[in-house]
Amino acid sequence: MKIILLQDIKSLGKKGDSKDVSEGYARNFLFPKKIAVLATEVAIKNVEEKRKKEVEEKQKETAKLTELAHILKDKKIVLKYKAKKGKLFGSVSARDIAKELEKENYNVSEKMVKLKDPIKKIGTYSVKLELAPNIISQISLSIEEA
Repeated sequence: MKIILLQDIKSLGKKGDSKDVSEGYARNFLFPKKIAVLATEVAIKNVEEKRKKEVEEKQKETAKLTELAHILKDKKIVLKYKAKKGKLFGSVSARDIAKELEKENYNVSEKMVKLKDPIKKIGTYSVKLELAPNIISQISLSIEEA
């Protein structure tokens, strides 16, 4: 029996794949759990359309992130913190940097900011932003005493 998977199944395949399985497996396990549907012409067309839409959406998202990377490339951010003798009371984390970028209307999450360790001293730092697996940007971060 030919089916189309609606979810990823480790032993069978990925979402949208068309597979041949036994009738019992399909009727007793896959169909009741709504993991797969019978592979009809209409179902196959629907899966192909969904895949095309997903690819287009990924391309649009990648284009947006690439544009954001170019905008942020030479961006300089200044944060002011209380300090004593060059050491901060507390530290600057990825969350703080992401919040500052969001205040300036850049859609950057905390996970995108790559810091080896939290920043604990006054100074200027280069911070790596990994917007997507292949889209990387760098900003300049200046920590000043308040």
